[in-house]
Amino acid sequence: MEDSHDLTQSLEDYLEAIYKLSETGKPIRGSVIADQLNVKRPSVTSALRSLEEKGLIVYQPYVPISLTEAGIKEAKKIIRRHKAMEIFLERVLGVDGQSSKNEACRLEHAMSDEVTTRLVEFVEFIDSCPRVGASLFRRSDYHCRDKNNDQYCAMCIHGCLDEIVHSGRTVDLSGVHLEAKPLSEVYGDHQTFILVQVADELQEKSEYPSVHWRPNKTLHIIPSENEKQFGLGVQIDGKNYAVSQEDAAKIEVLPCE
Repeated sequence: MEDSHDLTQSLEDYLEAIYKLSETGKPIRGSVIADQLNVKRPSVTSALRSLEEKGLIVYQPYVPISLTEAGIKEAKKIIRRHKAMEIFLERVLGVDGQSSKNEACRLEHAMSDEVTTRLVEFVEFIDSCPRVGASLFRRSDYHCRDKNNDQYCAMCIHGCLDEIVHSGRTVDLSGVHLEAKPLSEVYGDHQTFILVQVADELQEKSEYPSVHWRPNKTLHIIPSENEKQFGLGVQIDGKNYAVSQEDAAKIEVLPCE
């Protein structure tokens, strides 16, 4: 018997059709498969013989067709691969429903088991992650609305946090604030923040290099007894900075402890 994985695209389509027909509980015959796939009977007969030789179906003249255990396993694998590709095209890339089905049929046959598994995991991830997942894609119409705009990214994160709060999901968000506040007002109560915005006048200062002082960066407070004299100790990307009280009032952050 040949390796049951060695299937052409056409044979995979036949096997998938047979599996779906088997779920109806009705007898599966060549004429039904021909109608299902819109092909001629001689083509169906040739395909069925090939699948039977590979041990994937039980095929005898005048007897309803049935799948072997190996056939069921292989068919499920094909359907899983097809569905994963279809969901990816439709939900992630924004391809319309019918086109996603047609494209999935063409693309699925080139995917290995490993790629299929990773694609399924990714689809599940975008369905569950509120920031880079399905909610983000819906809100952005499958594209980033404002590329390379850090302020837009910060606003997007705010919206995602708000979705979690109002979704009713049992997530512990204690200490997470949805409204940005000046660092000067909140640094005494928290040690870790997400940087939301730096005032324009600070961005022009060499003390606040944009490579580190930009939205979405994690900011840590460094306790110091000489805070009033040398400024508030702040660490970003492993770099330490001294921020005056005046400047701290111009830096908006989200406490995230």
